[in-house]
Amino acid sequence: MTSTNHAIRMRSLAAATALGLVMTIGGSSLALANPGKPRGTHAQAHKARPAGGYTHHTEVQRTEHGHTRSDTWTGDNGKSATRDAEVVNDRATQTRTRDVQWTGPNGQQATRTDVTQRTDNGYTRDSTATGPRGGTVERDVVATHDQGSGTWAKDVTVERTPPPHPKGP
Repeated sequence: MTSTNHAIRMRSLAAATALGLVMTIGGSSLALANPGKPRGTHAQAHKARPAGGYTHHTEVQRTEHGHTRSDTWTGDNGKSATRDAEVVNDRATQTRTRDVQWTGPNGQQATRTDVTQRTDNGYTRDSTATGPRGGTVERDVVATHDQGSGTWAKDVTVERTPPPHPKGP
């Protein structure tokens, strides 16, 4: 994957994440809050935008080995959602680590950690996401590139752990 393609994919992921948070501000539930419902950027991207307006503020700061990014969305209703991310690149081990924390307009929180490591013929990526009610998703990717044919192959393993059931009355 070229650095240009990687940059485009990262911008697309950031835009899809932003859309999901904006929808949360407008009154939609956070995608991870409803484990039985469709979720993820594909489900969020096809929903209508929320009624009303919002403002979006972004700050990006380069660090010695990566960058930080902080986003805040504020709806016309005065509620805000935030996304804070830190990316660290370790050239010696060819590893990139990304930690992201989201806080929704009603205080609900979610996190995601990705560790991507270059291999001789591709990369591996281990991701863990935790939703606001404690459910987790672990996603492991092994991607290989056949330079002779120019093709990529990806093996993806996903394991979901639902949030704990609330105790009865």
